[in-house]
Amino acid sequence: MNQNNDNNAPLGPNQILRYGLELMYSERRILMVEGDPWTSKTNMKRFKDHYGASHFLVANLWGDLLTTNHLPAGHDPNARLSIHNLLEALHFLYRYKRESEREATFDKTPKTLRKWCWYYLKRIQALKAKKIVFPDNFGEDIWIMTVDGVHCATYEPNHPVFSMDPKYYSHKKKRAGLCYELGIHLYESKLIWMNGPFPSGRNDNGNFVEGGLKQKLASIRKKALGDKIYNGHPNECSTFNASDDPAVKKFKSRAQMRHEKFNGMMKEFSCIHECFRHGGEESFGICFEAIAVICQYRMEHGEQLFDLLAGVSLDENAGTNSGSETESSDDETDEDDTDEDDTESEDDSD
Repeated sequence: MNQNNDNNAPLGPNQILRYGLELMYSERRILMVEGDPWTSKTNMKRFKDHYGASHFLVANLWGDLLTTNHLPAGHDPNARLSIHNLLEALHFLYRYKRESEREATFDKTPKTLRKWCWYYLKRIQALKAKKIVFPDNFGEDIWIMTVDGVHCATYEPNHPVFSMDPKYYSHKKKRAGLCYELGIHLYESKLIWMNGPFPSGRNDNGNFVEGGLKQKLASIRKKALGDKIYNGHPNECSTFNASDDPAVKKFKSRAQMRHEKFNGMMKEFSCIHECFRHGGEESFGICFEAIAVICQYRMEHGEQLFDLLAGVSLDENAGTNSGSETESSDDETDEDDTDEDDTESEDDSD
């Protein structure tokens, strides 16, 4: 990587901010803000709007890329890295511009942009071995994670006979798609399970069974929380239950909302929010997993998921179902019946 901006030294957040802004804006535009341009909220927002992450996060990511032992197959651990090429790869994920637009923005040939973009996406993807890890010990907790499938639209793959392949049809996107199964730690802002890509024709329940998560949870005697698509596996995944105690219902509801918040963070990246147009499952997997790694960095740098127990009152005397409520309701009914009997007897006496 013999380029003018090669640098295998750590870079501070302000240096990253400068590099990122200079790629997108003129010096006049960068400096035309109130106060110090390198602490300006306007410039910080501009940076994140183009790269999908703060300059503090990118500085940390850059440092990890320099020092990590987790490398894609065939990558030279001593290769010189380019901060500009890394930023261009992040811009590709977040804005997902066409090659003609990226050529005009970065003043590089499409071939050069493609080469280094995919190089850095694979480097980021490889960090999943460090950032997305299933814990060895969850303590005494039974419910340990939420699980959900994320579907993304893709171009229709070729089929030898039919114009459309039902194997890839996504009921969520109403078109061809690929999906990933994601698991979020219930009590920490961590993505701890990522499995895919799967053709979207098989639903989330099928991926849960066939993808290995059900067996993994069964082996450690723990459970996930999921929506009703995961019905049928009571020993591995708890879903909505009408007989749950109100506090448990609220807990499950908040857990699913919390997971959707992470899904929303992922879908901020236009690469998977829009129709993916850069090849098949392998290319999609590189991009999706790189985005998941970046979102994990985001949760570690000030964008934590909300506290699942905040605002939930767990009464120690409450049961795990509404049986106690049913009994009290029956008692109230008996009292009402007694009152009616008393009234009837008074009427008779009159």
